[in-house]
Amino acid sequence: MQRSKYGIALVLALALLLVAVPRLPVDLEADADSIFALSWLAFALLVIASNWRMVLRVDEEKERRSEWERRLRWLEDQRKQRGQRRRLFS
Repeated sequence: MQRSKYGIALVLALALLLVAVPRLPVDLEADADSIFALSWLAFALLVIASNWRMVLRVDEEKERRSEWERRLRWLEDQRKQRGQRRRLFS
């Protein structure tokens, strides 16, 4: 479900970009219209990049690896605690 949500958002952002680019007044002048157009384009590209990243699931492998390492550290801590308890009672 999450993946399709980001895919839909990606398609909508691309469609919005395709419709809006021909209408934006992009001049290399420092007037308000050009500043708005360039900032709007930058924001649209950020939205597209973030949705593309979520569709590709770039962070999923990193999250799995960190979860595996966290569980391994927890298991090692549990083994150390059991070893200390046995020494106390023997």
